[in-house]
Amino acid sequence: MRMGLVRSAVLGVSVALLATTAQPALSGPGDDTLNVVWEREQTTLDVYYFTDHTGLTLIKNVWDGLVERDPQTGEYIGNLATSWEWENDTSLVMDLRRGVTFHNGEPFDADDVVYTLNYVTDPANKVLLLQMVNWIKGAEKIDQYKVRIFLKQPFPPVLEYLSLGVPIYPNEYYAEVGTEGMGKEPVGTGPYKVVAFEPGREYVLERFDDYFEGGAKPRAQIKTVKVSTVKDTNLQIGKLMTGQVDFLWRLQADQADQLRQSTEFQIVSVPTIRTAFMLFTVDGADGPFSDVRVRRAFGHAINREAIAKNLLRGESTVVDTLCSPIQVACPDAGTVYDYDPEKARRLLAEAGYEDGFDMELATPSFRYISEAIVGDLKQVGINASLKSLVWATFRDQWVSGELPAFVFNTGFWGIGDAAIAFGTYHGGMPQDMANDPEVNALLEQASVMYDLEQRTAVYGKAQNIVLDNAYWLPLAGFSVNFALSPQLSFQPTSDEVNRFYLASWK
Repeated sequence: MRMGLVRSAVLGVSVALLATTAQPALSGPGDDTLNVVWEREQTTLDVYYFTDHTGLTLIKNVWDGLVERDPQTGEYIGNLATSWEWENDTSLVMDLRRGVTFHNGEPFDADDVVYTLNYVTDPANKVLLLQMVNWIKGAEKIDQYKVRIFLKQPFPPVLEYLSLGVPIYPNEYYAEVGTEGMGKEPVGTGPYKVVAFEPGREYVLERFDDYFEGGAKPRAQIKTVKVSTVKDTNLQIGKLMTGQVDFLWRLQADQADQLRQSTEFQIVSVPTIRTAFMLFTVDGADGPFSDVRVRRAFGHAINREAIAKNLLRGESTVVDTLCSPIQVACPDAGTVYDYDPEKARRLLAEAGYEDGFDMELATPSFRYISEAIVGDLKQVGINASLKSLVWATFRDQWVSGELPAFVFNTGFWGIGDAAIAFGTYHGGMPQDMANDPEVNALLEQASVMYDLEQRTAVYGKAQNIVLDNAYWLPLAGFSVNFALSPQLSFQPTSDEVNRFYLASWK
């Protein structure tokens, strides 16, 4: 499989010794508790109503899907389903595993699968993780341990989506408590169960000792995992240094470099499918960005190589495609914007902006990337002021067309197929700010193609139109940095899903 999970071996591990004696450990193997901090806030634990990438970590540890993808080989393995067979291009029959129970003791069977799939596809329920399930038409029970899943139309990456973004809920419990109850006291079948939750602050996982055997996931080894929100990265590092924390991720490159030199902790850098982009609201626009020459000028004004090498560093590289190059069916780039400030100035002059213009550049995260872009734009006469927004506000303003130009990044929800990129951000979807009819027609054609070579070729045609018109400017792929306790054995993967059930103490 082409996706980076095949390449998920830990890269660049570096361990340095403290110049002074470290503080006594306050967590770790002593009390069999893995303490994790990150900057994201988990406001609900009903993951179908939570769209941040960190929700995928919760899905993997607390719930199970019908299928699992091996994080090392990329192979699809039965999990809650033991086998499956296609009846036709839009009908999939799955045999279910027997002897599985949810954390509350409710037995798992076909009723849970049918209930979950029919609930999340019902427009009345307004699930937010829609990009993971909008290919499903519905499901029906054949017998207690067999279901039929109906697709709206042929959809090539079915198993990929089932393996990551479609956790199965207990039908009786969810029908009783709804999203409010599941959001506070979730129940799954996964290797860990939730035993405590403070919205926006912390959730605590405890090993589920009755986890079933024979599936794709092993039983968890570490007893307790505490996941806390700490927004200040300096405070995160302080907690690591004083032994209060065993696990940090998404460290900036300079922070990782400093820790390599001054601490005894494992500093791990791993390439991911996360990619940064710059977008313009073109559909209906009447300002500078309605002119393709202005958008192309931005493509030549931004020093993407410097962003990758100097800011992101590690395994980060320039990206020229609308998808991650390591996703299945991601086509090679046609149009590529080389760094050429002089060409950018000529294009701006041709468009009538010889003296540049003032603008606002929005971003929800990784502000330092946008700050570098602001500096590059200034060199060609464009005065950009940076507007930082929290994710929910940013997304609302994005889809409503309120942001003329903005920078964002996506991990594609961990999906290793280019369908997630083209099917979420283009093709007339709410986040498509160009809505080009020719692109839309090509992507509709590609979305039902099971032949990988043909699908990749059609994606390539659509991508060339998007890039040539500079609706969307790819910037760079991310290398994500982790700081781990020296006593922890943990292997990050390129989908940025933290499988705590695979962690152990050395």
